[in-house]
Amino acid sequence: MAIRKIKKEDFNQYKVLRKEGLEDYQKLADEKLKISSKQIKKEFDGIFSNKKRIMFVIEEENKIKAYIIGTLIKNAYQRITYIDDIFVKKDARKKGFGKLLMNEFTKWSKSKRATRIRLGVRVNNKKAIGLYEKLGYEIKHYEMEVEL
Repeated sequence: MAIRKIKKEDFNQYKVLRKEGLEDYQKLADEKLKISSKQIKKEFDGIFSNKKRIMFVIEEENKIKAYIIGTLIKNAYQRITYIDDIFVKKDARKKGFGKLLMNEFTKWSKSKRATRIRLGVRVNNKKAIGLYEKLGYEIKHYEMEVEL
């Protein structure tokens, strides 16, 4: 098992995981999302073209089993990082991969002199919330929406 930065040649494996992650999200969110392979490719390429974005993967037996994507956000009054997405393949869960990725992202965030890390999580994603709380994350605000 190894944690490393994503490489361009990882796209096909990432695409499979991204689609699996979207299926999981749709079940949690009870909504349909349509994202094409072309859109996933554009998103993937954006990680390499933006110096403020990072993606780490966990590789086991030459297969990517999990990933985390994040962004450095800096402006006049804050310097934080935001976890855009984290996903662990179903057959790789309960191995501590989520915690390992969060710790790697924390190291990267500190290297960028961020003062805090933020993330969003569905209120019904109890497993993820439990992990985040174990790692010291606290609820700081609520996000609300209305369907149009």
